[in-house]
Amino acid sequence: MTSDSYLTGGNRPFYLHFEFEHEGLDCAVHDLQRCLHDTKKSIAKAQLSRRLTQLRDLMTKHFHEEEEGCFDEICAQHPHMCPATRQMELSHKLLLSQLDGLARDLEVHSVTEDWKEEFDAFAVEMNKHKEEEQAFVRRGLDLPEE
Repeated sequence: MTSDSYLTGGNRPFYLHFEFEHEGLDCAVHDLQRCLHDTKKSIAKAQLSRRLTQLRDLMTKHFHEEEEGCFDEICAQHPHMCPATRQMELSHKLLLSQLDGLARDLEVHSVTEDWKEEFDAFAVEMNKHKEEEQAFVRRGLDLPEE
């Protein structure tokens, strides 16, 4: 990172913030999965709907920070990586769309086993995106592989 970057703390602290937010999203998704698959206790539809809205809000905030901060910095440091940041932004839109579809389905139907499977598929996609994005950001911020 150059000394004139708007990220005054350097790339490593910026990446750690990015990772901290990923952990928060992971926890939110996994906690929902635990609730959905707890055979001793069912989650009320209204509570599940509220938690999906909260998850969407967290995702939206995080994606905005990535797109308007992290990805901009990667493009500034490595202009050849700009097209790949656009692909990451597209992935963000697709994940939000997938979550919106789950929320719409929940409004119309009850929580079924099929719905739970769809949420689990969403969780897999979120994790896949996170892993791809982490590797991309480490390359873009010139950080070593973990």
